[in-house]
Amino acid sequence: MKNYEIVPNPIYDNVFKYLLEDNESARIILSVLSGRDIIKLESDTGSYTEKMTELDKKIKIEKLERKAVLKKQKLKKSEWELINTELKLQKIKLENPYTGTDIVRGHLDFIATVKNNLGVEELIMIELQKEKKPEDIFRFKRYIAGKFTRQVERTVINNRTKVPETKLVSLPILPIFILNFKIEDDIKDLVLHTNNITTGLYTNKILEKPNDFIDNLTYGIIIVQLAHINQIKGKLDIFKSDSKLINTYRLLSLFDQGLVYNNNPHRLRYDLDEVPKKFKRIVRRLKSAALENPDLEEQMYAEDEYLEALKYKSRLINNLKKELDKEKSIRLKAEAEKQILKLFYIKRMSVEEVSKKYNISIEEIEKILGMN
Repeated sequence: MKNYEIVPNPIYDNVFKYLLEDNESARIILSVLSGRDIIKLESDTGSYTEKMTELDKKIKIEKLERKAVLKKQKLKKSEWELINTELKLQKIKLENPYTGTDIVRGHLDFIATVKNNLGVEELIMIELQKEKKPEDIFRFKRYIAGKFTRQVERTVINNRTKVPETKLVSLPILPIFILNFKIEDDIKDLVLHTNNITTGLYTNKILEKPNDFIDNLTYGIIIVQLAHINQIKGKLDIFKSDSKLINTYRLLSLFDQGLVYNNNPHRLRYDLDEVPKKFKRIVRRLKSAALENPDLEEQMYAEDEYLEALKYKSRLINNLKKELDKEKSIRLKAEAEKQILKLFYIKRMSVEEVSKKYNISIEEIEKILGMN
């Protein structure tokens, strides 16, 4: 008899955040995904939300308005309304339909103490982001760059005096993205690793030793494509001798949207016999999410509505841009035809000369001139 457990879907923000607030669950997940031996993990919870101050909002809106004015100066009056509508869409506030407050999306950051390849302990910052649908990928922008300026206090041994001293150091960043969609269809892999390799331009040699300046920038990027999980599911026998690959697959199976229970996207059903002992804590944590959060279901519905509003907004803006491009194309074509007529009738250029100048076929020119 199957041993099933039904839990809230961790692809939803509030469930995911609750799961990662349990330090040990977070350590397990990040250790597997990063492939690092995480000895200690601290949550940098202050960066979870990305609320803008009123001043920030005002500056952003003023910038959009200035941009719109510049666009208007280059366009005909018939195109102004498209710009005005696009500007209004950019100002749309997405609110929780149950509370009326702004829905704020954000990031989960952690400061991890790990052992590097030489067995030496070091600090790194792990930035974890999870995205449910492609429309939500805008959250990636404007974020990582700010993290490069992040510094923390660290006790180090002074090479000259051999005495411990506290100093501010920059942390290398490891961004991890868990996507419920695919971003590539070439290799169709569940996990993508973009690793930094430092190579000399002239010597073509690879720098293999640790380097404080380079190592304190970034470790590269890890991207999970949950949409490709079935590609791996059918090949598990090939990887059964590689515990790292099997562990990673088993962990990410806890996010598999193919496990949706009874057509309810808010719930997943796990076969506990398929969940390794080391991941049971994660299942228990997810199970307790609904028990400790009586409003969880409403929050999940609110997130559904948020993403629908975001998709609607995105579609409107894309349609407006298409209309704008169409309008520009018509205008440019009209201007080109006017110029061709001018060259032909005023400057007395031949059809062949106009064709060569504009790189347009003689047949097209004759059509513009009404000669055929």
